[in-house]
Amino acid sequence: MKETKNKPKERIWLEISVIVPEYLADAVGNFFVETTGHGVKFEDLEPHPEEGPLVRVTGYLAPEQAETGLIKKIYHYLASLEELHPGEFKFSLETKPLPEEDWECAWQAYFKPHKVGKRLVIKPSWEVYVPKKDEIVLEIDPGRAFGTGHHPSTYLVLQRLEELFEELFNPAGIAPTVLDVGTGTGILAIAAGKLGAKEVIAIDIDPEATEVARENVLRNHLHEKVFVSTTPVWDLMTGFDLICANISAYELELMADKLAELLNSGGHLLLSGFLEEEAERLLQKYQALGLNPVLKRLDPEFEEWALLNFKKP
Repeated sequence: MKETKNKPKERIWLEISVIVPEYLADAVGNFFVETTGHGVKFEDLEPHPEEGPLVRVTGYLAPEQAETGLIKKIYHYLASLEELHPGEFKFSLETKPLPEEDWECAWQAYFKPHKVGKRLVIKPSWEVYVPKKDEIVLEIDPGRAFGTGHHPSTYLVLQRLEELFEELFNPAGIAPTVLDVGTGTGILAIAAGKLGAKEVIAIDIDPEATEVARENVLRNHLHEKVFVSTTPVWDLMTGFDLICANISAYELELMADKLAELLNSGGHLLLSGFLEEEAERLLQKYQALGLNPVLKRLDPEFEEWALLNFKKP
């Protein structure tokens, strides 16, 4: 009798979409990105005789996310929009299952080259982009990892990285050693490598993320400078001149002592991945460890996501 192997179960994503007036499309799209960590796509529809131009905003929930209650958060957000705009529009969320292969195609349709800060341009491998003078191109394919520069917290760290290299490290002729905690696609590590870091260690506990990050490092020809691993932050011993940690407030509190220990004297620590309301608690936590706050910045559009920059005396 012929032996058959069990095929791995196909991962099914959940596609979520809602039709909104054009003036609300960006707000809803940003909320989808912030809530899911994945991209969105916008589709212009025929104008409504009363509501005017309409846009269908589509987002995606990974299989494991669909079971965490995030969908309830999205329903609650749309209900709050109706309260803010009484009688103007009915927000009805449509959902449908989506095989992972189809999700990847949908993501490609959404992910276009976009600029972050003054010089950084993020593009996927399937898009052609001719850089302007002084632009630095980061070629990032997300796979199943987080980080394309669209999320406000990633944008905040990329922007601050660029500033630190252009205003501090490069003028002083310093090539810093960098640690990227929770690297995801490797986007922050790759940016640091291209901006002028001497060496970058990028870590993530998710093996799928590190696989994606390694592929992106190779794509950007940084394999001799950027090193990706699943090594836990607790096992690291070497000090770093610059540390980036774009993860949750809970994780940043847990890691506070270790991150402070790993930061070299005079080094900079960039924290993001948390909301403005969580910033004060983290500020106090890291100050108590002897780190000096240099900068607090909120995302420019909604002022919800925060970045904290500390310096070690």
